[in-house]
Amino acid sequence: MIIGNRLLGNVNDDSLAYRVQALEKSGDAVRVSISASDAQRRRLRLTSSSGTEVGIALESGTALQDGDVLCQDDDESHLILVEVEASEAMAIRVNPRPADEASFVYGVKLGHMLGNQHWPIKVDGTVVLTPVNIDRLVMETVLRTHGFEGLEWEFISVEPGEVPTAMPRVDLEHEHG
Repeated sequence: MIIGNRLLGNVNDDSLAYRVQALEKSGDAVRVSISASDAQRRRLRLTSSSGTEVGIALESGTALQDGDVLCQDDDESHLILVEVEASEAMAIRVNPRPADEASFVYGVKLGHMLGNQHWPIKVDGTVVLTPVNIDRLVMETVLRTHGFEGLEWEFISVEPGEVPTAMPRVDLEHEHG
């Protein structure tokens, strides 16, 4: 079993891609595919695409991202490449569109912060994206129950990292101070 307990970097940001490819050819690097929700876990036991058993044991507060490369302590001779699977998000649109987009973004962040659902969000223009972490019907029921007028929603496919998987920190003083 290969155990990854140290984040070496990310093949999308760093110059690790060539090194990972070379070690894959020699059998000293393996790829594991995980769900977006598992990317938030710090301890996992998986099987790589080549059949190798892999353990992941990270420090608290570490969330994996697509392309992360893990190694075991100081031994960088065996690497684990993490691939986060595409997930699903609910896209909520407000109609009619508010005249002041900055006010809309602020209102959504404030409402989200004060809300009790604690769904992570990303605001893109006037669309609010939130990952589907519970049953779709439950999410739709929450929106219907609160009686928001002018809301439309749909469920869409999103790539890894396109929507947050954990609650963001909102610094209202810094953003609007």
